[in-house]
Amino acid sequence: MAEIIITGEMKLSDIVESDKRALVLFPRFGIELGFGDKTVADICTRREIDLQFFLLMVNTFLNPDYFPDNQLRGVDVDMLIGYLVESHNYYLEEKIPYLQSLISGFKNKVDHPAVVQLEKFFDQYIEEVTDHLAYEDETAFPYMAMISAYQKKTDSPLGQVDYSVNIFEDRHDNIQEKLSDLKNLLIKYFPPANDRYIRIRMLNELIDFEEDLINHARIEDKVLIPVVKQLEKQLRLKK
Repeated sequence: MAEIIITGEMKLSDIVESDKRALVLFPRFGIELGFGDKTVADICTRREIDLQFFLLMVNTFLNPDYFPDNQLRGVDVDMLIGYLVESHNYYLEEKIPYLQSLISGFKNKVDHPAVVQLEKFFDQYIEEVTDHLAYEDETAFPYMAMISAYQKKTDSPLGQVDYSVNIFEDRHDNIQEKLSDLKNLLIKYFPPANDRYIRIRMLNELIDFEEDLINHARIEDKVLIPVVKQLEKQLRLKK
């Protein structure tokens, strides 16, 4: 499918028709289904959403090759953090619980020793993901919001702070990589059984989750970290 560039004149319903991944992206901006034939610009105006920021995030999410460097490097830190936090909420409150329910159903349906291994591996992985997101929500993002607020309110140089975005960058691992092991268990190592439908559902959901996490990490690595580094530099150079 050819990638399209989302514009303000497009109907939200047409975006969903062209790429179903938008269905999980819209709620991160507070947009739910039932938007009729309204355009992106209409919805953003009604919801008081910054149109240019919405277009940047949606296009970057749906198209890995879409990367207008000048616009993304100038993105508002607070808006970006808000978007990332909403993504975290989606993972923790919706996506992960749904995956857990699928694996539980698979375990009850399939009589195979590897099911226990699958469930254990998934539980360990989710613990790792939860810790990763908690660190960002409780340590990294509050720091970034703090220096963003500082930059907007004062011309004074930034004083001594016991944290920097370099620390975040150093420990920013790719939490989506272990999903490949889960997928391989389902694709390669479970014998044929009367579980085709639930196994396909699980694989589709794991693939969607993996792709979502890749896009999420790409925005943090390619947009958030450079923007905050530049902000730190500006603050320390202020006289």
